[in-house]
Amino acid sequence: MGATCNTALAAHQNSLQTKGRFMLSAARQLPLIVQRLNQAHPSARYELNFDNPLQLLVATILAAQCTDERVNRVTPPLFAQYPTARAIADADLADLETLVRATGYYRQKAKAIQNACRALVERFGGQVPRNIDDLTTLPGVARKTANVVLNMAFGIPSGVIVDTHVARVSRRLGLTEHEDGERIEQELMATLPQSDWILFGAALVLHGRYTCTARDPHCADCMLNDLCPKLGVAADEVDEPAVATPACPSSGGTAVSKLRDLVPADWRDVLADEFEKPYFAQLEAFVAAERGAHQVFPPERDLFSALRETPFQDVKVLLLGQDPYHGDGQAHGMCFSVPPGIKAPPSLVNMFKELKDDLGCKVPNNGYLVPWAKQGVLLLNAVLTVRAHEPNSHKNQGWEQFTDAIIRAVNDKKKPVVFVLWGAYAQKKEKLIDAGRHRVLKGAHPSPLSMKKFFGSRPYSAVNRVLQEFGSKPIDWQLPDV
Repeated sequence: MGATCNTALAAHQNSLQTKGRFMLSAARQLPLIVQRLNQAHPSARYELNFDNPLQLLVATILAAQCTDERVNRVTPPLFAQYPTARAIADADLADLETLVRATGYYRQKAKAIQNACRALVERFGGQVPRNIDDLTTLPGVARKTANVVLNMAFGIPSGVIVDTHVARVSRRLGLTEHEDGERIEQELMATLPQSDWILFGAALVLHGRYTCTARDPHCADCMLNDLCPKLGVAADEVDEPAVATPACPSSGGTAVSKLRDLVPADWRDVLADEFEKPYFAQLEAFVAAERGAHQVFPPERDLFSALRETPFQDVKVLLLGQDPYHGDGQAHGMCFSVPPGIKAPPSLVNMFKELKDDLGCKVPNNGYLVPWAKQGVLLLNAVLTVRAHEPNSHKNQGWEQFTDAIIRAVNDKKKPVVFVLWGAYAQKKEKLIDAGRHRVLKGAHPSPLSMKKFFGSRPYSAVNRVLQEFGSKPIDWQLPDV
């Protein structure tokens, strides 16, 4: 372990030295960078629509794990019905949930905007405060959200907006070597004149969203191409996401969040041995570094929702997927499932078509598979996190070893289980299963690439037949509308 840490530390130090050579040069060129951003985006603004500071505050909260475009469709009817902070504070929570449903995670978001508005009413007379110290005392309002409101709604240069786009582009330009958003902001504020803070943040958001994208950045068309050292771009282009160096326990590295503490208690007991293995500490460090530097799906609160909704003792079917959906608002910790209000992805659409042909089930108005999970269907992905809009970006970091342990634990259950393995990737896990005690149902994956073989496979009725053979209650596959 010590040799591994020393090697990793040496590589990390070499990387920092490479970055450091560009830092002074980038700082000197910053006035030219600002000038060109101003020319390209002379009226740069956040792409959320709003008529007043309250509307922008609410819209920014709703924009978490969701596109600005979708938020802009949701907010007009929301503000028409609840135009003031007091109105939102006093609103029926179920009504708020209905109005914000399309943004994903609607229950949490409805509570978040209501709690923020209650604080506004109780402490600020229903008005959005004009300073960052007061704004960040509101529930659910961190510094980035406060900067968006103050910069865009009030024109107050409280700081520099640093979202995932600004963080990425700043590192590529050599303006920072940090990954934490607040540290990046402090460094930019120390380098930029305060008069440029508002423009720089808003313009760099647009630049990162449409030109300096996470994958395949449009360097040839970039107005900063001749000024940019393109730090990290090569790794993105070859589809090899940069991996943050895990902190070595013996080197006094930064502490990372404990994934093990997020695992439900019953599963934590079953998987206790995994938490003590070296790979799991490295996995924890990797995930923490990724969340600090990038947008990662699913949100931390949903990371182990498959285990939470299907306790170990209740597992009677295990359906295996590959890695989480990488689109905004889609992933919530269960394979193939999406939250209510999120459009069903193509594979899930095909699953519903086959379900209708197989058992006559009506296609639901949602892709929320939790009712299956609550009946004992463990909806497990082999990889449990992904960087936003970068499929397979967290493979080979340790998740596969952890989820293999989950499969082995289910295999060790005394009561037989049905393992459903769709596609070549999932079928590689068959070696972990005792087919003499359990039943393995293999088939084509429901993705558009193999849907012709998937259609007609009748997997749902097959699962129920096996469950009846085992003396278990069949699954009610009909999902309710929401």
